[in-house]
Amino acid sequence: MVKRNRIDVDAFFAEVDQTQEVYNLRERIETLEEKLDQTVSREQELVAEIEQLRLHPMNQQESQQLQHQLNTLREHLKESQGSVQYPVSKISQNQNQPRKTFTEEVESMVLSLQTEGQLDPIILFEDGMLFDGECRWRAAQVLGWETLEAVFTFKPEDAKTLRRKAYLTSLHRRGLNALDKAETLVAIACDEISGLPPEEVPRIVNRVLTRLKRKQRTLGDRLHLQPREQQQIVLAQLELEPVEAQVIAVFLGLQEHPVSLNRNIFPALNLTPDLKSAVREKALGCAQALILNRLSAKELGILDKQILKLREQGVQKVLNENLSTAATQQWVAQQKADYLKSPTSNVRDKQVERLLTIVQEVDLSNVSLPEQRQELKQALETLLKQLQ
Repeated sequence: MVKRNRIDVDAFFAEVDQTQEVYNLRERIETLEEKLDQTVSREQELVAEIEQLRLHPMNQQESQQLQHQLNTLREHLKESQGSVQYPVSKISQNQNQPRKTFTEEVESMVLSLQTEGQLDPIILFEDGMLFDGECRWRAAQVLGWETLEAVFTFKPEDAKTLRRKAYLTSLHRRGLNALDKAETLVAIACDEISGLPPEEVPRIVNRVLTRLKRKQRTLGDRLHLQPREQQQIVLAQLELEPVEAQVIAVFLGLQEHPVSLNRNIFPALNLTPDLKSAVREKALGCAQALILNRLSAKELGILDKQILKLREQGVQKVLNENLSTAATQQWVAQQKADYLKSPTSNVRDKQVERLLTIVQEVDLSNVSLPEQRQELKQALETLLKQLQ
């Protein structure tokens, strides 16, 4: 992208004789600068509008409005700058984009690119970060494409504010699963509280709620819907630590109740990597993923690779048979019962493996007394009979 650096008009003319011709030239440059300012401002307005529209629970009319805004921005950028073939490998994801789950859309886009080619350029920020076209970018990687047609726009100066506004605009957030929503909320809290580690955010919420419960106090069922002044009064009465009050205030300001987040949203952060991948890549429901997350190698006494295989079986069963949460709970309970109670379970296999390791490492070269050798032989023969 050609950088649209601004000319310092006053400095440029500072040492030039102020003839009428120079005055005219200066006036013309200033006019062009104003037009450029208006163009950039319009681009940024479109970017902000599109970001807000993306997370709104869209009906058909709103979806058409979003597409219209994107087309308007894309055509504007093509006319003002032209498009380029940009290396796929240099394109980066927008980490401020709350939505991170893409499934059938990518598969559909792969087919579209194969049959129709790239119909519209993707939109990138100046540094190669995606603004629009993530499905095309993912599909291009699947197909092994080296470049994509792209146009560029200015990156918003305050991405943190943009993320908060985009989230707040979406009152129902039907486009976000619990995992995407949890990660976005944690990111917003860290944006607004300097130095707060992401992993501390859900811990703080849980710690506050646990302490309040112990003291038989609550935040109030509708505190997230109260004016900010009322929220601050309630928080002050609860005598929270400063960082605790800040975290709770951030979520209340987003119209999110900490109790609901602690119970329904933040647990998604504890999903194992394979289940997070299943949620995002295979459209596994977060509710079912949380149930499958209860299958752990430690609890069942099996190896890590075995628990991965078992959870994968669970993911496939949920997806293939469209299992409800209740049915998924039953399947998980059955797997636990089978592993923990079956005499041929892998728990016993692990014990046998340990015993085999001990036996194989026994060194009898220094055992010289015939009596001891005879005793050892008899013990092993007794054990062999037990195994048979």
